[in-house]
This record gives sequence, structure tokens and C-alpha cells, in this order.
Amino acid sequence: MNFELRHLEGFVALAEELHFVRAAERLHIAQPALSQQIQKLESVLGVELLIREKRRTRLTHVGELFLVEARRTLAQAKAAQAVADRARRGELGRLRVAYMPTTSSAPFLAMLADFRNRHPGVRVDLLELPLGTTSQPPDVDVAFISRIGSFDCPEGRILSVEPFIAALPVNHPLAGSPVIEIADLAHDPFVVLELDDCPQWGETVHGMCTTAGFRPDVTHRVCQVSTQLMSVAAGLGVALVPASTEGLRREGVAFVPLKGPTATISAAALWRSSDSSPVLARFVHDLRAKDVRGVPGEVVPA
Repeated sequence: MNFELRHLEGFVALAEELHFVRAAERLHIAQPALSQQIQKLESVLGVELLIREKRRTRLTHVGELFLVEARRTLAQAKAAQAVADRARRGELGRLRVAYMPTTSSAPFLAMLADFRNRHPGVRVDLLELPLGTTSQPPDVDVAFISRIGSFDCPEGRILSVEPFIAALPVNHPLAGSPVIEIADLAHDPFVVLELDDCPQWGETVHGMCTTAGFRPDVTHRVCQVSTQLMSVAAGLGVALVPASTEGLRREGVAFVPLKGPTATISAAALWRSSDSSPVLARFVHDLRAKDVRGVPGEVVPA
């Protein structure tokens, strides 16, 4: 036969009050019920915890030692309950996040940092995804993915849709224009981002130029946005980049909006509705309750 936490609670109350009636009132139970709890506890332990005298009740030597452990056990049980409650609310645990390191990921990462600051009991593990990834990896809870064009997003939230803009050297004749057309760049050399794992980036730039009526004179092919902007700043050419690239604030580069429709970059947070993780549920709740802003272009509601 085992005893329960309520037996320890009854014993601790009685040890502190040293009076059956007062201890029972403190526990909001009848005095006979408390007496039965103490008797059962002593029976299970095979020892006497109390000396019951006519005018007073006092602890035996065993009872004094047992009181220390009883209090410790109740405190541990209370702490365990608190951990369980926090875990149920998604305030403890681990969140595995995969993200694509593009210029449009900055607001998402800022939101992730805010989540971690507000829930320090949650461990956030970050995994970088290669450009060109189109779906959520199986071993992560949530993924931030950007892609050219639109998203079919049945499980997740589209965070932003942004257009392309022109990146020009600051001394370019059109650098101070409020808006230009892609065709205005027909005679300029182009610096194009071409990636082995995401050929769509280079193809999109070629496609926009072709639609505007010319074939771009690509004189520089690079594999990093930082190198692309550095080349533009050096006057080696112009570039068509996502609008969020302007947030990098590269010295020597002027960013100018493009007139008319352009290709777009969509960014989305993806998760699986079948995932029962309380931490994921908390993150999704916070994500839906908060606008992830900071990306130029249209912010699409959930």
C-alpha cells in the first residue's frame, strides 16, 4: 500500500499546527478525515510520526526527520506541476526552425528573437536552408522559405510579397529618379545573381528584361547578394533585386522602384497542422497575432 501527496499535505499541516482541528480547518477537510490520513500514513511507513496526548500533539523523532523530507517532496511536486503547466502552454521545450537566408528573412528572424526573449524556457535551434528549397524539411517544426512567384500555403502563413527594384550606382543618370522602367536599363551592363541551387533567380532577371524588350548584357555573374551590391557600388553594372535588399543600405548603391508589374518574391512560414507540439502551437499563435513587418511590398494577412 502506498501513500499519496494528500497524506503528506495532511501530515505537514498537522506538524505545523500541532492541533488536529486547526490543521483540518486549514486543509478544508473534516477532523476525522485528517486523523484517518495520518493513521494510514503511519501504517504504510510502519512508524509513529506523532505523539498524541490529551492536551497536545507533538512529533516523534522520526516524525521530525520525516517532516523535512515531506516538505521537500511537496515542493518538488509543486515544481513538477509548474513545469508541466509551462510545457503545456508551450513555454518550455524546443523549437526547431529552418530558414532561408534571404534579405526578406530579417523580419522573421526578428520575430523569432522576440519569441525566444519572451519564452526563455524554449530552446530555439536554427538550421539554414539552401536557396531553392520549396518545402518544409521533415525534421523541423517550422520553416521560413522565400521563393519567386506565389505560394500555395495550406499549412502556414504567407508573410510578405515583394516586387523587384533596380539597384544602380549612385552616379548613374537614373539614380535620383522616383521610378524607372526596366527598359530604361537596356544599354547598361548587368550584375546578375546566379546560383547553382536556385537557377530561377538569374532566369527571372532575364525574363523581366526580355518582357521589357531587350536581352540583358550580363557582364558579371555572382553568387552572393553582398558581392552583387559591391559590384554595383563599384560602377560595374546595374542589378534587379528584391525590394527587401534596400534594407542592406549599401553605400554607393541607389535603389529605385520599377514602374509596372515585376516578378515578385513571396515569403512564408510553413508548419504542419498535424504537429501537436505545444511549443509550435505557442509560436504559431504569436505569429498569427503579430504582423511580421519590415519587408517592402504588400504584407498579406493570414
